Amino acid sequence: MSRAQSPISNLQSPNPSAGSGQVCPISQFRKEWLLIGLLFVIMLVKGALWSLAFPLWQGPDEDDHYAVIQFIGEHGRLPDRHDTILPDEITLSRELADVGRLDYQPEQRQGWSDTAVGRREAEFTQLPNDLRTATELGITAKLVHATPLYYAIAAIPYRLVGYGSDLLLRVQVQRLFTVLVSSPIVIVAYLIARLLFPTNAALRLTIPTLVAFQPQLTQMTAVVSVDGLFFVLYSLLIYFCLLILYRQFTYKLAVAIGLTFAAAMLIKPTINGFAPLVALVVVYDWWRGKGRRWQVFWAVVLMNVIIIVPVGWWMQRSLRLNDDLFYFNPVLKGHRIVQNPFYEYAPVQHAIDYFQSVWGGIFVTWWAHFGWLDTPVQPWVYHLLRLLTVLAIVGLALKLWGDFENRPTWADWQAGQRSAPLVAWLFLAGTVLLPVLLIQVYDLTFWWEYGLGRGLQGRYWLGTIVPMLTLWTVGLLYFVPHHWQPVAHTTLRVGMILFNIVALLFYILPRYYL
Repeated sequence: MSRAQSPISNLQSPNPSAGSGQVCPISQFRKEWLLIGLLFVIMLVKGALWSLAFPLWQGPDEDDHYAVIQFIGEHGRLPDRHDTILPDEITLSRELADVGRLDYQPEQRQGWSDTAVGRREAEFTQLPNDLRTATELGITAKLVHATPLYYAIAAIPYRLVGYGSDLLLRVQVQRLFTVLVSSPIVIVAYLIARLLFPTNAALRLTIPTLVAFQPQLTQMTAVVSVDGLFFVLYSLLIYFCLLILYRQFTYKLAVAIGLTFAAAMLIKPTINGFAPLVALVVVYDWWRGKGRRWQVFWAVVLMNVIIIVPVGWWMQRSLRLNDDLFYFNPVLKGHRIVQNPFYEYAPVQHAIDYFQSVWGGIFVTWWAHFGWLDTPVQPWVYHLLRLLTVLAIVGLALKLWGDFENRPTWADWQAGQRSAPLVAWLFLAGTVLLPVLLIQVYDLTFWWEYGLGRGLQGRYWLGTIVPMLTLWTVGLLYFVPHHWQPVAHTTLRVGMILFNIVALLFYILPRYYL
């Protein structure tokens, strides 16, 4: 078979049980669901182990996320305008944990944890209970006026274990709760892969495995953070949009997208960047559905009503609390002090610097840069990942070129005879590229208005981890002959699992304890 005859649409499964160009039998999907269920359980166990490995407050913004949960759990209400100070318990715990010195500083050590048991753990258990609500130390809280949905949900397990338990136990419960609500992303990854590759059983298992063991995702779903649940909702929106392309925009999908988008918006307003993609997919379905355009129109109305009601509530609340419609601005509220501001950033120079940072630091922090960006892996690992990424991009381009004359149709896809058509792959590419472009504009305007950058990390793009790793995998597999594809899938799966294990045992644990 020539290269031109093996594009994305013709990726056949090396597993004979999947058939060739035919829909997999029900028994095959049942077997896959059992494997995905096992992968889900493994992700729970793996997440629990990672959550135990990180010392207190060693996840990005972990103490600030936890502070909001503790406030709601202790007071039984959302923070109001005058609630701006970090609880004294958390302020003191920062000092006990000696955590401030480590941020972005790989050469530093955490003072309380030079052995498997921190020297000061007993001191955490002795912090008085009244410090949970006291604010006499006057340290400004960063996220207390952020979108509250996740914090309100997480306050439920806090209330269940909070009274009578020490800080370390309460934080660990919150970390385990994060693991629990984040792990369904592996199920969503399988649903997306199953939809894209009806004839390829290997890809349907490889992609969820890569997602489950991607190291940076593992960290962000093992510390106290809103990000884990947000990534699940983001991935669900991608899946629902693919369902629109696969079927059509129905009232059920309108409700599903509306509820998911509203929930994601009340967790992290950056989901706004996904709205143009939803609109494009819906407009495309309206254009192709000549006999049902009014149905599409009313489904759009229903979806927007579902979104507008809760989001409108948040916008008026945010305007009152934050003087902004969507988010807490750390500069305006004094959480970030601007020194030597620079307002004259030219757009072209900013674009050059920005995309260099995407390929540099943002790429690194998307894959594996742990703690508060203080624990990288060896440089050769990032060089290898960059090489594989370049190969994947080239492979995707060659597949697109070779597949253009023989591209699959919507009917082929619906019949389960071929993989998703070109429009679905353009959508997936859009989910990866649009956030990059939108954040570029956002960062540039932040420079113009406040004289400094917003601060970018690779984790901001983990919401698109499923399409990213899907495109990455398909691009790499282009270079693998058909009879070597089973070996390639095994190599990718085992390689990511080993990457995860090595990161934990040989980088994270030695960094903090050995």
